Amino acid sequence: MSRETLDLVECRLAATDDAGSIEAIAVRFNTVDTYKTTFDPAAFGDLNRRIPMLWAHDPAQVIGSWSEFRITKTELRAKGALNLDIARAVEIRSMLAKGDIDGASVGFETIRDERRSGGVRHILQAKLWELSLVPFASVPGARVTSIRSGRDDATADFINAVRSAVSVYRGK
Repeated sequence: MSRETLDLVECRLAATDDAGSIEAIAVRFNTVDTYKTTFDPAAFGDLNRRIPMLWAHDPAQVIGSWSEFRITKTELRAKGALNLDIARAVEIRSMLAKGDIDGASVGFETIRDERRSGGVRHILQAKLWELSLVPFASVPGARVTSIRSGRDDATADFINAVRSAVSVYRGK
């Protein structure tokens, strides 16, 4: 009589912790926007705080928050998360994932600026109040660069197939 054995290794798969994570270029420095404004690389000094993430600069539509900022020679980058407990944030994540929107736009208070040739206003110092997701960015190149939504459909299908196979094997 032959005897067959089956060794199973337990494998647990769960959604990643970054559901709703988003990254964006908030501002490109020294780039003229649609309002004939440019931002100096030193314009945003105090960024050691959370900033609200709004939909289209509407304070009644807070959809998440930005928690990390990085200033390079050419741009201000931001990392944050959509609050997926808010229906509007889920809708916006869907629009981002489908490529319907990708703009980012800063809401700020000017503290110090100067006039430059051609009527351009150069922001030397500003207080960042919020960073919005928008259909059309005012500053060329200000856009969402990455979104993560946790498990994708293929991963979810794989997890369900493994669970189904294990339950059949166990006779459940």
